Amino acid sequence: MAKKNKNAKALWGGRFKKPAHPLLKDFSYSLAVDKELLEAEIEIDVAWAKMLGRIRLISKAESARLVRALVQTGKELAPKLTDDALDRQWLKDYEDIHTLVQMTLEKKVGGLGKKIHTGRSRNDLVVTSTRVYLRKKIAQALESVQSLQKGLVKAASNAGDSLVSGMTHLRKAQPVLVAHHLLAYVEMLEDDAGRLRDAQKRLDVMPLGSAALAGSALPLDQKFLARELGFSRIAPNSLAATSDRGFITETLAALSILWMHLSRLSEDFILWNSEPFGYIELDDQFATGSSLMPQKKNPDIFELTRGRSGVIFGYLQALLVIQKGLPLAYNRDLQEDKPQLFDALAKTVLTLELLALTVASVKFVPAALQRSVQDDAIFSTDILEYLVRKGMAFSEAHSLVGQMVAHASAEEKNLGELELQEFRSFTPVFDKDVYKIFDASVSVRSKKTVGSTHPANVSRELGRWATALGLRLKKK
Repeated sequence: MAKKNKNAKALWGGRFKKPAHPLLKDFSYSLAVDKELLEAEIEIDVAWAKMLGRIRLISKAESARLVRALVQTGKELAPKLTDDALDRQWLKDYEDIHTLVQMTLEKKVGGLGKKIHTGRSRNDLVVTSTRVYLRKKIAQALESVQSLQKGLVKAASNAGDSLVSGMTHLRKAQPVLVAHHLLAYVEMLEDDAGRLRDAQKRLDVMPLGSAALAGSALPLDQKFLARELGFSRIAPNSLAATSDRGFITETLAALSILWMHLSRLSEDFILWNSEPFGYIELDDQFATGSSLMPQKKNPDIFELTRGRSGVIFGYLQALLVIQKGLPLAYNRDLQEDKPQLFDALAKTVLTLELLALTVASVKFVPAALQRSVQDDAIFSTDILEYLVRKGMAFSEAHSLVGQMVAHASAEEKNLGELELQEFRSFTPVFDKDVYKIFDASVSVRSKKTVGSTHPANVSRELGRWATALGLRLKKK
């Protein structure tokens, strides 16, 4: 009579005489995290059951029975694996999502359920599940990136022809259209989307059939599996397939760059919302108050985004360190690849959607924007280019305008308040037309290069993005 297996709720244990210690279970079991893979796991198991029937390792009837039971298992487990509904005992009884699915399946179809794992290892199963999961989650993240792009385009349209002093080194530099500033982030987000799409391309490799590390001696129909699961390629090297997490690292790298841009965007809006700037007013729905100071209206959404970017960067660093010294092939260290990935994706989608709503609802304060372009020093480059058009060498003009700025400062005047005679004391090429320079709208209209803040260029870009994103903007 066969001895009872003390590890009956595990996918291993035949050679062990003692069950796993409770502390080992607490330390190593991962169901609390990899429950996220349920949908992908069921999808893969269904394809696997069909494949086993095709190659006659099980009968067609058994294959169909497994498929039906797997679909039922997925429907039954999904509501029970939410954070609120999860049975705490399951975390102690089931090592991971793979074990839970198989044990649930066995309860439904008896010994037939044991055959679902034929020819595969958790090594090739988990990496395939992660790829299937990531494929869908990246698609969701891309939709959310587009949501924020739409929010920014709406805000740019609402800003109209408003001007603001662009800054370098957090000091006033040159006038730009507010819309131009906002569209800069739309461009950055498009690059971020491109990086995520690049990551998607390298997800399109199916590891099933790689087994633990060396492949399988069974006649597994990998081409069928690839078609069923929507993969265009089969992993050409079983060692790489089961042990490399470059595709997760690349995803986190792409997300980190995206979050870097979200943090910069947030910093701009935090500054614009502060009293020294005062360029914008946040909608009440997307601001918070103080428990002590009744007057406060705080930009917590942007501050939390700025702070959480550091968390995402930390996830990338953690995954790099986890992998850096691992020998081939699979090592249990790689179990730690998922917590940060799952959390990063969840935070990304939520943050993008919330930022989209917040940015689109912002109101601009015309008086504050107008004040920002009343400092004549921001027209220094316009004066420089005026002199260049008059035939002066660039470096000479640059030095001369610097001297003029210093002179005006010493005289406690704005540049536009200098008399024509004072201008000509620096060079006789100045004429009365120099005073036309001290107008922010003239400054932006003078720009000629592709990608500049010229209103016509910004209007074209606004229209291009509205069309690309399927937006119908209100005509001003």
